[in-house]
Amino acid sequence: MANWLNLVKVTHVFLLLFGCATSTFTTEEKQEQLTENYLQLKEVMENLLAKVAQLETKNEELEEKIQQDSKLRQALENKVYELEANVTQLEISTKTLQSLMSSTQKEHRSPTISSFVDSTVSGTEDVAVMPTSCRDLRRLGHALNGLYSVVGATMIETVFCDFAKLPDGAGFQKWIGYSDVKSVPTYFYVQRDYGFSTVGIPIPFHLERLNVGNAMNLTSGIFTAPRTGRYFFSFSGLAYFPASYSYVYLGVGLYMNGDLIGLGWFEQANVDMHQYSPLSLQSTLNLQPGDEVWLQIYGLSSGVHLSDGTGHYTDFTGWMLEEDVSQSLST
Repeated sequence: MANWLNLVKVTHVFLLLFGCATSTFTTEEKQEQLTENYLQLKEVMENLLAKVAQLETKNEELEEKIQQDSKLRQALENKVYELEANVTQLEISTKTLQSLMSSTQKEHRSPTISSFVDSTVSGTEDVAVMPTSCRDLRRLGHALNGLYSVVGATMIETVFCDFAKLPDGAGFQKWIGYSDVKSVPTYFYVQRDYGFSTVGIPIPFHLERLNVGNAMNLTSGIFTAPRTGRYFFSFSGLAYFPASYSYVYLGVGLYMNGDLIGLGWFEQANVDMHQYSPLSLQSTLNLQPGDEVWLQIYGLSSGVHLSDGTGHYTDFTGWMLEEDVSQSLST
């Protein structure tokens, strides 16, 4: 509005000056001059109006920019206040932690971890046996935290040692589990080539499919345990029964040191014609070194036998499940 009033004043002054300047002209000349002046004035006014519009638009843009800058400045000020508050809180927390660490170090200053390490490492020659704990490992000179194998009561065990802590402190040693360590791996699988019907003696075998550790004697049919531990055994066979109107049977037993451990048994009556019947036996045993295990026909009726041939129906297999390695290491 102020710009418009200024424009009117400028126009009014221009007209007064023009009237004074044209008083000496004729009527026609005045008319032409007025027309020319009018057109010039109109052009000036249009330019002025356009300029005013541009200025008003620019003014609005500047006002909007000022408002945006004001909001941004306020947001930045709020962020600065927030950061200053966080810094203050961190300074307080740091001082608290420093105080706690100082008090903790005073409580554990005697003995310190470093002094304990110095005293134990200097006596590494005292550890004359395999380590059974993280304490033994430290005495041997180990200082890196991690998983270690140690000798347990019966087996090799895995433990996690945190050497940054004192041996009597919580978390110095964490038990993880057992390690599957065997000083003598033991696996066997044997078969027969033909039938067998002798009672009271170990069943011998002819074909050795597998005999890791050589604990199974193929000729005698006797397995001898090489180490203390748990062993698994499995037998399967095929019994032949002739035609008979009486009771017929066959039993195969698993023996340990002469004692019957388990029995695979099959019986039948009134057999119209000869037939074959499978039988099997499985067992898990705790054995000591030198213990003997074998298969033996416990009993059979006349005409019955363990059938075999090219099909290899009589199978005997076994393996060490786990070993009491600690006993093996102590011998």
